[in-house]
Amino acid sequence: MFELERRLETPLSVQVAVTVSSIVLALILGSILLAMVGINPLEAYPSVGALMFFDQWGWQDLFLKMTPLLLTGLGVAIAAQLNLWNIGAEGQLYLGAIATTWLALEFSEALDAQFMLPILLIGTFVAGGMWAAIPAGLRSWFGVNEIITTLLLNYVAISLADYLLYGAWRDPSTFNFPMTRSFGESSFLPMIGSTSVHWGLPLGIFLAVLTWILLRSTTIGFQIRVAGDNLSAADYSGFNTKNLLFIVLVLSGSVAALAGMTEVAGIHHRLQQNFSINYGYTGIIVSRLARNHPIGIIGTAFLLAVIFVGGELLQVEYQLPIAVVYLFEGLLLFTVIGSELFLSYRLRRRVAV
Repeated sequence: MFELERRLETPLSVQVAVTVSSIVLALILGSILLAMVGINPLEAYPSVGALMFFDQWGWQDLFLKMTPLLLTGLGVAIAAQLNLWNIGAEGQLYLGAIATTWLALEFSEALDAQFMLPILLIGTFVAGGMWAAIPAGLRSWFGVNEIITTLLLNYVAISLADYLLYGAWRDPSTFNFPMTRSFGESSFLPMIGSTSVHWGLPLGIFLAVLTWILLRSTTIGFQIRVAGDNLSAADYSGFNTKNLLFIVLVLSGSVAALAGMTEVAGIHHRLQQNFSINYGYTGIIVSRLARNHPIGIIGTAFLLAVIFVGGELLQVEYQLPIAVVYLFEGLLLFTVIGSELFLSYRLRRRVAV
């Protein structure tokens, strides 16, 4: 017989092994799902993999989808450093897209790209922070649960975007389709070389590395790590934990909002309805899969992008229902969270008395 024994510490090798095992288990369960809908997984996985990694449009689409997942995942992970649950990355993404759209529609005809792009970047970052300041202030000074407030603000931001798209910002030339007029070219995010991959991806990787450095090498990073381990101990040590909670949650929202900017300024070049395919909610999976590690998020964002693009290819090649793709994402989250038990405990054989 076996029993669970609490670990005093969890080595990196165990963390990697548990993460890889949970992904493998999710792939096995996904294979069962494919078989249930009449698709042979031994044929589907290699076929989709070839289209995704060896076709020029496949791998470019992979990196385009990785970008918002990286930014929203990083936003969620920043809040998680203080054991805060930012469920509002989807709303912050929408708010970032709204801010980018307003700036682009107002100024892109008058300003060159060298001025316009920094304005978009800073303006979106500030707008996302201001949006996140609402739940941050309520959590820091009134103790209101940030899970509820950030979640509810998602619906507010999406409804605000719909209100603008069906109202003041709707382009009459689109025959009543809910979308704004196109931005001026100075607001377009530049592409990398001759590909369709824009500079939002290097921006996300840079922010992930910068976040890791800030957490490991600065005073405020040290305070965040101490408070994340034990908030009461941080209070006792004299840290201003209320300010820390506010700053971290605001920063979390600012980074997530940049995902909205990269989508509308890098791909669509206008705001349109349903431009996000739940990138903000999937960012929660990205963060949890990386155990909230800023560098690890680069890898897990790529993994989730593989699932997104793979699901789309399965729809096209095998007419797979989109519900099955969502179910697979749920299985992945379930196996990852379930496997966390083995980060805190290990199985050992019970010694007979």
